[in-house]
Amino acid sequence: MQPLVDGVYAALLTPRCTDGSLNYELLRAEAEFLMAAGIDGLVMNGATAEYPLARESEFEKVLEVVSKVAGKQRFLASVGGTDVSGSVRNGRLAMEAGARALLLPAPLFFRYQQADVEAYARYVADELKAPMLLYNLPQFANGYETGTADRLIRAEGPIVGIKDSSGSLDILRMLTKRGAEGVSRIVGNDSAFAQARREGVCDGVVSGIAGALPELLLLLGRTDLSTGAETFEAAANLLKELIEQLDAFPTPWALKFIAERRGLSPMGSSLPVTDARRAQADLLTAWVEGWWERLNAVSPVGPLEVAGCVA
Repeated sequence: MQPLVDGVYAALLTPRCTDGSLNYELLRAEAEFLMAAGIDGLVMNGATAEYPLARESEFEKVLEVVSKVAGKQRFLASVGGTDVSGSVRNGRLAMEAGARALLLPAPLFFRYQQADVEAYARYVADELKAPMLLYNLPQFANGYETGTADRLIRAEGPIVGIKDSSGSLDILRMLTKRGAEGVSRIVGNDSAFAQARREGVCDGVVSGIAGALPELLLLLGRTDLSTGAETFEAAANLLKELIEQLDAFPTPWALKFIAERRGLSPMGSSLPVTDARRAQADLLTAWVEGWWERLNAVSPVGPLEVAGCVA
């Protein structure tokens, strides 16, 4: 049985105007660029999009933009929020707009027991009765432990897989070992994707880095390991180097700086960006110039600029 979600999905960034409002025109340009790059779909309202900041009205407008650009069944929507009613509301809106599946992060801020997290997931799933992947994000929210994830997926309800952003492959390995047919095993942490492909424990990736540099993740996701191992390993090393550079920033900031260098500008921020950070960003984008040349040498991906977008 084919998993519902597979392939390379790009997590959208959230471009903002100087007053903090969402820049929908630039969001549309970003979505169009990513779809033109050949990715399998878009993901909205995830961690890379800084979903705790999303207002109700913004979620609906982003959903409108994404559904028009990607088309029905070509996007996933994270329905994380600050309370269960918001998750249910967002889930209903997303499915009505044609989302392929929903992503469900565990509750934010306070630390809950796994029984609480499981009860939350079951409640949302029962209310929505829509295809849903658990969104394991323990760095920023409560996580889904291996046993909890297994029980929820085994329940044969709407929960049909997991997007694991923990950086660990334990849950994906468990699902693979038990032969979870038809279950979507999605890597959500870029640093774990290459190893997951080597082990054959994933069906695809939802990548924040793909939101600014889709070419790299497409190369990693679509290279045949039996015939293109050298290309794959070279790309994996480039990804590792890139992540080391990004780690000096909040991840959405670093990716926005790179997106601006590509012509998707101005991406903006929900917080003030100091002159020191801007100087640091200049060093990052200068480094990316040389890194891009090496990526082109591994597999030609064309110019760094985004066609049709002017800074």
